[in-house]
Amino acid sequence: MQIDIPAHIEKLLFLHDALTIPAFGTFTATKSPATTDYVGGTVMPPSKSLTFNENQAGDDGILVGDIAAEQGIPTEEARKAVDEYVEKIQDLLNQREIVTLPNVGRLYKNYIQKIQFLPDTTNFNPESFGLPPLQFSPLARSREVEKAAEIPTPPPAPAVTTAPVTTAATTSSASGTPPPPPMPEPYTPQPTRSGTGWVTALGITLLLGALAGAIWLYRYQTNAVKTAAADNTERTANQSPGSVITNEPPRKSEKPPQPEETTITLTKDDPEIEADAQASMAEKMAAAREESRTAQTAAKGGRECILVVATLREKANADRLEQLLQEEGFAVYALKKGGYQVGIQFRYNNISEVQDKIVTLQNLTGEKNIWIKKK
Repeated sequence: MQIDIPAHIEKLLFLHDALTIPAFGTFTATKSPATTDYVGGTVMPPSKSLTFNENQAGDDGILVGDIAAEQGIPTEEARKAVDEYVEKIQDLLNQREIVTLPNVGRLYKNYIQKIQFLPDTTNFNPESFGLPPLQFSPLARSREVEKAAEIPTPPPAPAVTTAPVTTAATTSSASGTPPPPPMPEPYTPQPTRSGTGWVTALGITLLLGALAGAIWLYRYQTNAVKTAAADNTERTANQSPGSVITNEPPRKSEKPPQPEETTITLTKDDPEIEADAQASMAEKMAAAREESRTAQTAAKGGRECILVVATLREKANADRLEQLLQEEGFAVYALKKGGYQVGIQFRYNNISEVQDKIVTLQNLTGEKNIWIKKK
């Protein structure tokens, strides 16, 4: 009977904060509160984050008991199924394979033989499971409303009494003369904003800019005068007596000065000098022949050796190992035979060099079963 153990592990992580796989390790779920991303405008619901510890490999009985109860089998049979599954994933990890637990995460071994765990994005908090991220936007306030609130309200105009006008009109009407014109309403000045503030600020800014430019120009001229004086002093000190200082730039000569030719003539009257010259020439020829012979021997000498570090099933794992060896400066050897064989190839003159390479690769990759394919 085939038992889907990863499905039991996924279900139990929703119900327990810690789940131990016997003889393998423990998954621990840590609750995380809701988080807010003000930049992206997102609120994430509460969740549980998973971690794995291979040092806690005891048996808490949760996984075995759940399999026995759900499948209707004895506890010993359920424990045997768990042991077989653990042995299978251990073999895959030792072969540098990646073990995937659906909706839980991925397990693999690094180069120092430690199990690493990469969790999936599943939220194991049953209270907030399935809740999507909440999007929000900040509230925007209108500036026109604020500006309108800042403008002070003008005071109410004083009331105008029209009783005298009415009386005058009545009196004039009675006497037969035309009534006087009505009195105009009093003028109430509206508050205005002064426009001199920005003019003053602009004037101050221009004044400060002109002052800064004047200071910079003064310093620049002072440094130029000092530099010119130092150059003149140095030229005066380095000139030879009787030379004349001119302000003209140095002229380039039409032809570069030619080195003087020195000719050594060996005459028949100097036999010792001629003998020494011939002996020196013979020594140089012998040294050149010896250097050429040594270079040819080094190029032809040595034997080729191939060391296979590991044979992997997955091409992605083989590519990562090849990249590691190339970064360390090795000549990579790769062959697809019964998997992906990955190693290095080099030439050696002494068997101790082969042993040194094996020790170096063991320390670098953590592989202990490095074997010699060609020697």
